[in-house]
Amino acid sequence: MVSLPEELFQETYGKVKKLIVTKKLAPGQLITQHRLSHTLNIKDDTIPLVLLQLQEESLLVGTLTNGLTVRELCEQDISEMFDCRIALETMTVKLFTRNASQSRIDDLRNLLVPFENGPQNAYVFHKIDRYFHEYIAKNCGNRMLYELFKTAKILPFMDLVGLVRPLKLIMQEHLDLVSAIHHRDEEMAVQAIQTHLDNARKSHI
Repeated sequence: MVSLPEELFQETYGKVKKLIVTKKLAPGQLITQHRLSHTLNIKDDTIPLVLLQLQEESLLVGTLTNGLTVRELCEQDISEMFDCRIALETMTVKLFTRNASQSRIDDLRNLLVPFENGPQNAYVFHKIDRYFHEYIAKNCGNRMLYELFKTAKILPFMDLVGLVRPLKLIMQEHLDLVSAIHHRDEEMAVQAIQTHLDNARKSHI
């Protein structure tokens, strides 16, 4: 395949991922390069490269030759992944609360400022939610733990399940977590992230 400018690749990648996150490409739906090119009105060579990247991220399954589909998750998949998230993220939150500088905590809080009056755009809030959880893991002070977070493919999982609860409720749980972190209360922060993830799990199974 030909090499493509990074900006062009990222633009197409973002468009296709948005279709998956917003369920316009539904779990189990067969994806063809021709149909996707027509849907997005894209005539260049980015589509196959983007599909291969999404396959690498476990958002798509199958092959380009025989057809790719959006990955479907059964209840057991979802429950087990939330078990993994709780195990990893209770520790990332605990370490972030202990180790993060005040400026890092302020940056985390500032992510939520645009949504204080209530999130309006579900897709935009999903991206912030995704970044919020990764930011804590990335800045918890334990590089190996962050590598585990990435290896577990938690972010692609978040893309596949999406946000199905009221956004204001999710936002409040984020604020509760940030408040506990701000006060350096490890126990309260761990309880907040566990409650947040338990509630998310219940909404999906």
